[in-house]
Amino acid sequence: MAKNYRATKAIQQFDPTSCWAATLEWWARAIGNRVVITEMNLLNVYLSYWDSSNPDTNPNYGTVSRANLIAIIKDTRWRMDCETVTGANFTCHYVNQKMKHGPLVVGYRKPGIGNHVVSVYGASNTHIACMDPDGAQFRGPLASHFQGGDVIVGIPR
Repeated sequence: MAKNYRATKAIQQFDPTSCWAATLEWWARAIGNRVVITEMNLLNVYLSYWDSSNPDTNPNYGTVSRANLIAIIKDTRWRMDCETVTGANFTCHYVNQKMKHGPLVVGYRKPGIGNHVVSVYGASNTHIACMDPDGAQFRGPLASHFQGGDVIVGIPR
């Protein structure tokens, strides 16, 4: 029987750029057998990975580059592999194949928003289930929602 990942309370990102930290906290809680670090503490752990230069003049303040998101995912504490796939290849079938050991951490270009990170925990034939820290909601968008560019995928081992 599949695990009910929705039993793990969704986590709200505390600002527009902390989606990666809120997602990692939820992912660690949902998958189990991983160290859980709170969103706020993750910001300190990975301080050198996010853009912390002058918040008054820097429009990218708080963001994590794609390269740094990959580096965070590859941190040995998470026990994840990382792949970058084209959006067209990020399909429901791909998701279900990669979820052998639990939910995925997914960085993608969210329509109307820009770069965003969620945790994907399953897929039907057409929709992908995820915990979205933007609003702390469980969502089920069409697979095409993720296909606006390359997708970074953290895959638990």
